[in-house]
Amino acid sequence: MKKQAVVWVSTVLYILISLAILGIVLAAVQPRIKAARDKAAIDQTVNMLNELDQKIIEVDSSAEGNVRSISLQLKRGILIIDKDEDEIKWTLEDSSYKYSEPGTTIIIGRIKALTEEVPGGFNVTLTLDYQNNLNITSSLVLQPAEIPYKVFMKNEGLYEKLNQIKIYST
Repeated sequence: MKKQAVVWVSTVLYILISLAILGIVLAAVQPRIKAARDKAAIDQTVNMLNELDQKIIEVDSSAEGNVRSISLQLKRGILIIDKDEDEIKWTLEDSSYKYSEPGTTIIIGRIKALTEEVPGGFNVTLTLDYQNNLNITSSLVLQPAEIPYKVFMKNEGLYEKLNQIKIYST
């Protein structure tokens, strides 16, 4: 009887030790997993913004009334199309990944990338700036979603020597 009790106590101790080790390993790996997830989201967004920029350039160089569309998959961050600033901005708050040197803007093609250090992580902002190139005539905010957004760009013609581009989603 005493021998069975010792076996059970040993088994329970081995299980508890195994769970503790598993917890320690998971706690050590978790930040790297989050950083890798954030890096993947930023890289995906850079590609998405490049594709969006190409569609906007296409519609800008086409005749008035032309429309182009693109599907945008937004898993993380917020995409803001700002008609007042004539820019498209994507922001990821509380990122575990430092995309660039904090406080320094880097240029990736036509995209400006800025990383800001905040308590507990980083805020990463990617911006497409169209000031002095075209006028964006509508504002739009896209939140993360499982279903891709269908976004349209329409050339609304010239105004003060710049094409008016309406960007909207259905």
